[in-house]
Amino acid sequence: MPNLTCHALIFDLDGVLIDSNDIYEAHWCVWAEERNISCEHILAIHHGRPVEETIAEVAPHLDAHVEAQAYKNGLERGHYLDFVRAYAGAHDLLALLPYDRWAIATSAPRAFALSLLDQLELPRPRTFVSGEDVGAGKPQPFPFLRAAWSLKRDIKDCVVVEDAPAGITAARRAGARVIALSTTNPRERLREADFIVRELAELSVSVQENGLQIDLQKFNKR
Repeated sequence: MPNLTCHALIFDLDGVLIDSNDIYEAHWCVWAEERNISCEHILAIHHGRPVEETIAEVAPHLDAHVEAQAYKNGLERGHYLDFVRAYAGAHDLLALLPYDRWAIATSAPRAFALSLLDQLELPRPRTFVSGEDVGAGKPQPFPFLRAAWSLKRDIKDCVVVEDAPAGITAARRAGARVIALSTTNPRERLREADFIVRELAELSVSVQENGLQIDLQKFNKR
């Protein structure tokens, strides 16, 4: 299988660079219990989606904007940071990439996401797009389009690294090629991606004169 060449990588954060699933599941269940809402419903749909959109679906009787802010405030006060870890390979990969060749586009609340990067001593990218920075988050394409625009790259020359179906759909709608990691979802839910790999540590990238080269030897086509 030939190598894949691109001009930039755009990473999702949770489930891709950092393992924070337990944090979000615990906090969603606290939020749901306080409002007598099914936590199981939330856990089935929240991956890769903005908080406000998740709340609008599971609790249409509540004010999604107000509740999303309460959720975010609870995250920041919840002392969850000790329970997060970086995936193997994250530090080395981000240290390798030039600043204008990578970005993060996440649905996580901006302040909390940046605090996770700082906690794990991962670099803050110059281009960081959160769900709060666009009018409509994943599965709409705008987070990835904005990231590519900020990098001054054509989205068609970018590769998105995602773990969630909503993020994969967003990247495909934007026009990017997609590598999916099966860290939080089974392979059958990731088949919209161009390639699927188990985890970030299997992503081998080298910096070339004409861009980034990704070794596809361990990858499976969708």
